[in-house]
Amino acid sequence: MIKKPVKLDKINRNILIELQNNSRISNNELSERVSLSPSACLQRVKAMEDCGYILQYVMALDINQLCINVKAYINIKLKSNTYQNCSIFERSAKKYPQIVDCLRVNGGIDYIAFVICTSIEEFNHFCDELLQSDLGIENITSHFVLDEPKWFGGYPLNNLQWKEV
Repeated sequence: MIKKPVKLDKINRNILIELQNNSRISNNELSERVSLSPSACLQRVKAMEDCGYILQYVMALDINQLCINVKAYINIKLKSNTYQNCSIFERSAKKYPQIVDCLRVNGGIDYIAFVICTSIEEFNHFCDELLQSDLGIENITSHFVLDEPKWFGGYPLNNLQWKEV
């Protein structure tokens, strides 16, 4: 059963901003920061989880300290950009752990994917596998990541216009 959308009032927006900045914040600390009682705060968080505003709680890892890796953005062009071909590709992309992020875009390509592998050789093998599979890929263009001057740290919620729900 899908729950009714929760109104994104100033308090709920502040709760989302605080949780995005620190998903490990205690409910007591969160309630203090948004000026609510702990029980009212927990109720609001639960309601926003139930209606799908909060998808999951994750942590950010410094993958460079933990694992040998090669990162690349790949541009993917399909042979034919039909609904059926896009659906086939999108379902398959979800099965590859090397594809960390995948976005459908407009312009001269169909998708941009962020890929992480353990070596250039593994990356090359992965691209060959994609091209040889029955995913309808016409070509792949790679852009290797050399440095990470700014990494995703959350959405700029204070700079975006909130929807009226």
